[in-house]
Amino acid sequence: MTDTHIDIIDPASCARELLAAQHIVLTAHTNPDGDAIGSEYALFHALRARGKDVRIVNCDAAPENLSFLDEAAIEVYDSESHDALLAEADLLVAMDFNDIRRVRQMEEAFRSSRARKMVIDHHLDPKPFADVYCSVPDASSTAEIIYDVLAAGEMEITHPVALGMYVGLLTDTGSFRFDRTTPKVHRIAARLLEAGVDPTATYQCIFDDYPIRRTQLLGMIMAGMEQHCGGRVTLLAVTGEMFSRTGTNIEDVENVVNMGLAIRGVEATATLTEFEGQIKVSFRSRGGISVNDIAGRFGGGGHRLAAGATVEDMDMQDLKRAVAAALCEALPAVA
Repeated sequence: MTDTHIDIIDPASCARELLAAQHIVLTAHTNPDGDAIGSEYALFHALRARGKDVRIVNCDAAPENLSFLDEAAIEVYDSESHDALLAEADLLVAMDFNDIRRVRQMEEAFRSSRARKMVIDHHLDPKPFADVYCSVPDASSTAEIIYDVLAAGEMEITHPVALGMYVGLLTDTGSFRFDRTTPKVHRIAARLLEAGVDPTATYQCIFDDYPIRRTQLLGMIMAGMEQHCGGRVTLLAVTGEMFSRTGTNIEDVENVVNMGLAIRGVEATATLTEFEGQIKVSFRSRGGISVNDIAGRFGGGGHRLAAGATVEDMDMQDLKRAVAAALCEALPAVA
């Protein structure tokens, strides 16, 4: 691999590489979401069933609402415990991200490993840090790509494998309502239900089992919602003080950004969250503008209708003004 080359492979080639390796480490982006955790979980169990030595090592623990998956399968990175593991692996697989900065403290160990490096992801604009990329930007989720990889490799869809993929599909399609919820996605979901996934129980575990402290946090966030551009843009802000007052953390704002879009007349929204001395910005659009382009102006990226960025050295008020201005500027003129 050169510094600029991106070698794209199809799911069949991806399956061959996975099955050719014996010692495999899977990892996902910081603050992993349902698609990241679910995809890892599915691939972990599928490869284990084929006799592979597989470990999942993430920089952060799984969020509480995904704890119904086997937490023992997911290890939180510690240099003393895991650097040797990464160095001695045959294959490192980066899942649901395509920029090495998304693994923070694990970046150096990942880069320095002599293992072959693979990316399985559906985000736009991959950065060159791996040997091969199973990159499918048109896919609804990384879980959808995993389904195609497993099918190409004739790997069995057991219940744990199906559950992981279903979690990924469910969360990254917004419960099957986002724009990339294609007929194929529903056919995959049907196959996973046939493998034993309980859709009601799974939805309840992810979305209907939050502690009261999260509801208190949401009340504060929604009370502070700002409207811009005649109500066509909304901004939500989550401060460190809110986390402290409610005993919550960044896990508790997963999917909150979609609430800013669920207002009549809103075309685009952003949620700004203070976290570890930085501000994480999540963008959403109904389709009139590409928030991937806007996120790029703040050093981030993602998809046309859903993107994000992490901003340093800028206070909340200044960043809110800059984000509101960028969103309003991008809106199409009103006829």
